[in-house]
Amino acid sequence: MRLTELLVPETVVIDYSPASINADGSKEALLADIVVDLDHKGMVADRRTATDDLLARERVMSTGVGHGVAIPHAYTDGVERLLAAFYRTRTAIPFDGPDGEPVDMFFVMLGPRESRREHIRLLARLSRLLNYSDFRDSVRAARDADGAVAVFRRFGDR
Repeated sequence: MRLTELLVPETVVIDYSPASINADGSKEALLADIVVDLDHKGMVADRRTATDDLLARERVMSTGVGHGVAIPHAYTDGVERLLAAFYRTRTAIPFDGPDGEPVDMFFVMLGPRESRREHIRLLARLSRLLNYSDFRDSVRAARDADGAVAVFRRFGDR
């Protein structure tokens, strides 16, 4: 499975501004809101389990990778199949990344435990893509979900 098969307009949200960012600005609240959004889209089987597993993974070590990017991910029984989503927030939030910079781009990956091999492959692929500043800049400049998906496709073969 390719990252571009998972990151489609339905799983891409540009200028995301959930109430939690305004309420307390915590990464935990943002991640919980993202799971709620994915649940509303019918992509999550058990919202509580998916949220708990995502937050538990984040407590182990921040998934902030620098350059305003985080890759929150978890193995969870809260989803029935591997899913990837991209959220770009209007306001960057503190995320405890290695460079200390706030994050405005979130590549979220949730998958059942039996999808570990594919999960790891996709994380590695995404990590490589994020090394390219032109990829990060292009995704950050996308005006809408279709534009972001076009960037994912354009850079997907690197």
